[in-house]
Amino acid sequence: MNLLVLAGTEDGRGLASELESRGHQVWVSTLTEYGAEIAESQGLQTRFGALDEEELFSLLKQNLIMALIDATHPYAEKMHELAQKVCEQAGIPYLRWERPRIHTGDSPLIHWADGLEEAGKLASRLGRRIFLSTGSKNLKDWLQVPGFIEQEIFIRVLPSSEVLLHCEALGFKPYQIIAAQGPYTQRFNEALWEQLKIEVVITKESGQVGGTEEKIKACLELEIPIIVLKRPQREGPGRVETINEFLKRVEELK
Repeated sequence: MNLLVLAGTEDGRGLASELESRGHQVWVSTLTEYGAEIAESQGLQTRFGALDEEELFSLLKQNLIMALIDATHPYAEKMHELAQKVCEQAGIPYLRWERPRIHTGDSPLIHWADGLEEAGKLASRLGRRIFLSTGSKNLKDWLQVPGFIEQEIFIRVLPSSEVLLHCEALGFKPYQIIAAQGPYTQRFNEALWEQLKIEVVITKESGQVGGTEEKIKACLELEIPIIVLKRPQREGPGRVETINEFLKRVEELK
């Protein structure tokens, strides 16, 4: 079966490899060239770059795609909506891989926020030296949260020239930018945050693959608060959370 996997994450690429090993013809689309290079190193057919509605529809038709698998990041809401809409237009099944959530347990150091502004305001009250571990895409939005820019903010982003130029254009100084490629262990996080004298951490509910558990454990060990941005709630059609169920659903499409 010809499948298109929108793979913006490590687990998305792993899913694509597993499907290909089961005899499917798999195409992988990633947002970044870096993501495409990783997928290519795994022997997958890839393309990279943002897709609009017309481009995605054309990609489906050109490659005779029989089903689309949306394995983009849990917070890529616009892409989820676009992919679902185009699948309806093309008359093909849409399957959404939902990265499994983690169980954080109860601790007064763990705070949950419904949105970026709530998280930013809460962080400003909890500490001055803030470690922002939510990626580079929404940095401009964080800086618009009242009072947030007045804090000492440190960011961890991918070590690509494009990302670093973006951070510098927003006014971040070299000492504020930690450019590194994950995954990060609990001990790595602890050592980094101790050295930077971090007082509060902000992250996303990105699951095990996204390193959320390691961040939470590090904060609990250091006894510093962590704010977790809640994952968008999407209960739409085609949503699957377990790998076995997902593979079963794909096989049922044949």
